[in-house]
Amino acid sequence: MNDSRASTDVVRRPFFEELLARPAAAFVLFACLALTATWPLARRFTQTLPFGSADLWQNYWNLWWWKKAIFELGVSPYSTDLLFYPGGADLVFHTHSSFNTIASLPVNLLFGPAAAYNFCFVLALTLSGFATWLLVRELTGDARAAVLAGIVYAFFPQRMEQSFEHLNLFSTQFIPWSLYYLVKLLREGGRRNAVGLGVCFAFNALCSWHLGLMLAMTLPLAAAFLALRGTPWRRRLGGLALAGAVATLIVAPAVWPLAQGMAGEDGYYRKPAVDRGIDASFLLTPHYGHPLFGSLVVGSYADGAYLAAGFLCYLGYLPLALALWAAWRRRPGALFWILYALAGVILSLGARPLWRGELIEEITLPFAAIKYLPVLDLLRVANRFLLPASLGLAAAAAYGWLALPRRTNAIFALLACGIFVEYLWAPFPVREVDLPAAYDALADAPPGAVIDIPFYQRSRTAIDMVGQTRHGRPIVAGYLSTDSPETVAMLSEEPALADLAEIPKLERPIDFERLRELGFVAFVVHKDRAESYRRRLLETVDPTNMPARKNASRFGGIPDETIGEILRQLNEESGAPIFEDERTAVFLLSPGA
Repeated sequence: MNDSRASTDVVRRPFFEELLARPAAAFVLFACLALTATWPLARRFTQTLPFGSADLWQNYWNLWWWKKAIFELGVSPYSTDLLFYPGGADLVFHTHSSFNTIASLPVNLLFGPAAAYNFCFVLALTLSGFATWLLVRELTGDARAAVLAGIVYAFFPQRMEQSFEHLNLFSTQFIPWSLYYLVKLLREGGRRNAVGLGVCFAFNALCSWHLGLMLAMTLPLAAAFLALRGTPWRRRLGGLALAGAVATLIVAPAVWPLAQGMAGEDGYYRKPAVDRGIDASFLLTPHYGHPLFGSLVVGSYADGAYLAAGFLCYLGYLPLALALWAAWRRRPGALFWILYALAGVILSLGARPLWRGELIEEITLPFAAIKYLPVLDLLRVANRFLLPASLGLAAAAAYGWLALPRRTNAIFALLACGIFVEYLWAPFPVREVDLPAAYDALADAPPGAVIDIPFYQRSRTAIDMVGQTRHGRPIVAGYLSTDSPETVAMLSEEPALADLAEIPKLERPIDFERLRELGFVAFVVHKDRAESYRRRLLETVDPTNMPARKNASRFGGIPDETIGEILRQLNEESGAPIFEDERTAVFLLSPGA
């Protein structure tokens, strides 16, 4: 894993190499690259987001809710009575990404949740590149190799795609940072390195429990490889123990509620494994958002890609060529990273490989065993293993640079620019935080809760939570990572709500009197969730515009006749809506008799 570090004491490096070797310069470089790679996000930092359509809105709500819970209500953010009203919701097993949420609170307070999300994204890209630079410079002593590795890891296509939906999964910066401190600790010892390892491990876990488990799998492997190469690990046991204590202390407040819940009998936090591996046929296919090659391959993605974030698996020809060159030249230190990348790619294929959209049932891969392993069975989505694999590819590419017969600054600049451009998404797809005007119409309504129709359709109705950030009222459901049995029972055991949940059944007239008793004062009918609206929208969307196509797929799902009947009953009960446009209609429930 390690390589002999180049001496800088005898021969003074040229100014360019001296500059790249400075941490401040490396940090600024990756910050500039992050802003470039996400342009035009920075131009409207407080009004736009990466172009997501489901979990994006869940994360937007999370940021809003933590700010409201802590600074306005003074309550724990791990439960709420604003969702699944009137029963409320337990948020212990909901995905929070606590590190990001807390780190972005100052931005959130000043500029709102959209700016907070974008801050987390740009920070993750910057720190992913910088932390990889730290790690690879420590391993190789070559700042240029470190820059190449940082570009590969930070701007890896799947990481960019994860920004469309998953605040927790694009925040991979603390994986290389933890490994950096592990290498430093095993080589040099020192309390500072032990504390650094513990803090970075904890922060990684607080970004994503899934990433925390992946790092927990990686650290022993890295330590073992270092030991095989002569690192005196036995003398560092005290430092490793200190790192473990520091990590435990930091994560304990977040882990304790999880541990208590997992000790219970419900087990609802265990969601089924998703055999959503990458499609191996796309490993060498440039991503569909590339400014030069995207138009050539987007048809293949339109025909074969699933719409969930995590499909992109393009490795990049330049990084792959450098990694293969390191293997061919048997560059010392490269073997660990090559095997690490290969293992991640194999696991990311899922239980059975996918090739051009077809599942090959005859082949069973290692991921199939994950669901039988305690704790590791929580790593249920195969494609996510490609994220740590990208670190292996990045480091292997750095060793490939070291194996080149000539390493001039001109060649370095060509490779650095080439890798960045090969991964580039330009312009980066963004969307406005464009909420229906219907939510503003609720400002003058009497105090009480809101029913969005339809509700409780999982990710299809995530936008209802964003509407709540505008009107601030309790809503009848929500889109959570996991739903507790009590939450589900509340909906199913209350007939007035059960009749309207998911696709409304309308087996009997809407029980307006009971809804008034429960505290509901308004209906927001989403006419854009009717099937006819979805069909019209899909007719206008370019099928090769993947983000827009994905967004359009979230509409619809409700028969037009059902929407029409709900509107008829509401008009009969409450009179004309207080607001109506093509997409929504808002009705106030009269107080009743």
